[in-house]
Amino acid sequence: MEKVIMDVKEPILLHEHLVDQEWFNALLDSSLDCIIAINHDGIIVEYNRAAEVVFGYPATEAIGRRLDELIIPERYRDRHRNALAHYLQTGEGSIIGRRVEVHGQTKSGREIPVELTVLPIHPGRSPYFTAYLRDITERKAAEEKIREYSIRLKESLIETINSVSTTVELRDPYTAGHQRRVAALAYAIGREMGLDEQRLEGLYFGGMVHDIGKIVVPSEVLTDPGKLGFEAWKSIHLHPAAGYKIVKSVHFPWPIASMILQHHEKLDGSGYPNGLMDDDIILEARIITVADVVEAIRTARPYRNAKGVSAAIDEIRQWSGIKYDAEVVAACLRLIVEQGFDIDDNDYTSKDFAELSFMKVEKALG
Repeated sequence: MEKVIMDVKEPILLHEHLVDQEWFNALLDSSLDCIIAINHDGIIVEYNRAAEVVFGYPATEAIGRRLDELIIPERYRDRHRNALAHYLQTGEGSIIGRRVEVHGQTKSGREIPVELTVLPIHPGRSPYFTAYLRDITERKAAEEKIREYSIRLKESLIETINSVSTTVELRDPYTAGHQRRVAALAYAIGREMGLDEQRLEGLYFGGMVHDIGKIVVPSEVLTDPGKLGFEAWKSIHLHPAAGYKIVKSVHFPWPIASMILQHHEKLDGSGYPNGLMDDDIILEARIITVADVVEAIRTARPYRNAKGVSAAIDEIRQWSGIKYDAEVVAACLRLIVEQGFDIDDNDYTSKDFAELSFMKVEKALG
């Protein structure tokens, strides 16, 4: 009786196995991603239809061959072998279970970018590995087009900011280079304070155009060598608000408009145009304020001679924590007093605007 039972079950189990295998093969071949399985020796044991299409090898040619010799570019083969050996020894792998971008090689020898995920399978003592690969050639080409467009866009932004800054200074020759020097010092202060690169970049841009509102100030006021009267001072006091109106509709990735509007505000509320106090003034504006005060005091104006760096340092020291942000002042003093930062000759003022290392578009976009 027992023998009869075994005879009945064996074909049933065999049939189920065949059905399962057919189902498994159909699953492999229906996948849009390449699925390649290897054993612990790196030999291909499964290879689906998508892999045939992408890499050019038919399954009959791929199965039984070493993966590294088939689809991995030669310069990466040692890395693959070492990683496989390391996993077999330690059970650890840097790419196991992660989605990474690598290079693959087709039968024709052409390298293609692929997205790879590797998962280990342990049916017995020796592990198998299943690699899920996706050809991302089209995606990388699209990304490159976006990158090129972003480069052109940022270059245009740099050129526009530079042109605007130059336009302002053409109307006020006595302060030629002022915005550039303020931008340089503000950037250096921000870096000393540990701000991230993106924020520093915005800080530099803000410094480059912080006086854009002076476009609305009559040129005779800007160049008047005498003591300025009430109406003249009134028109000058309007320039932060005027600058804000000019740029507020421009969608910068930084708060440029607020930097312009607030760069004459003081912590104690004695500044203009809105008498803001403390944290109501954004950090970038507080930095530009200190840089602007130092640069303005040390250089000549139509109505007075230059007072020099010492007078500028005395000013920010005296009013640190009262009018000026104490942390910003401390960073500025470290730069100028301890580190010898030269406002007229430094990495940010001695090079062409677009050639500054942090302005390199390719570097910023990766």
